[in-house]
Amino acid sequence: MEIEHARAMAGMPVDAMLIEPSKDDPAERPIPIGLPLAASIEPVNPLTLAEAYRSYIDDPTRAWTANTREAYETSRRLAIAVIGEAVPVASISRAHCRDMLDVLRFLGEDRTAKLDKLIGDFAALSTKEAEAVATLYGVWNDALSEGTLPSDDEIISGFLNDWHPEKRAKFRASELPEWLGWMRRHGIVPTGSGPKTTTGRLFV
Repeated sequence: MEIEHARAMAGMPVDAMLIEPSKDDPAERPIPIGLPLAASIEPVNPLTLAEAYRSYIDDPTRAWTANTREAYETSRRLAIAVIGEAVPVASISRAHCRDMLDVLRFLGEDRTAKLDKLIGDFAALSTKEAEAVATLYGVWNDALSEGTLPSDDEIISGFLNDWHPEKRAKFRASELPEWLGWMRRHGIVPTGSGPKTTTGRLFV
């Protein structure tokens, strides 16, 4: 205790020899710290929309009735036709959801009669093409619901200028008349019925 007291009085609370490096000490080397497994490894094959639907309906812990399974299968076919079966679930965007809503609006109350044909029509389209058709339908139907009979140029202008800015980035005015013609050939022509679209428009 006397030694410690004397060292403290001299302003040396710790014996310098205790903290002085020794010649026998190993050389200092940085210790590598690995990243957490989840942060360093990204999934090679992200879960797609088709896979998510299938794994859900095939879940052995659920007992589906025949009617429930049939209704679910119909919903699955429509979602895949509009959004795309290979689209990763993690990348499904608001634009995808807006397109799905536009298609549901087209189906209306008599959706059962239209559904099979619509699924068949959309199945032949790419995700981008299905988005073009769904958005054109929404623009066209909104104009009709407001009491106007829009020309093709007015529908295309509304598509590119009145809706989400991403439409202008993804589509050219020159390619849209083709899809208006496709809609007419397949009977996908709005009547102005149903609520006005508010999910994709810039001005509502």
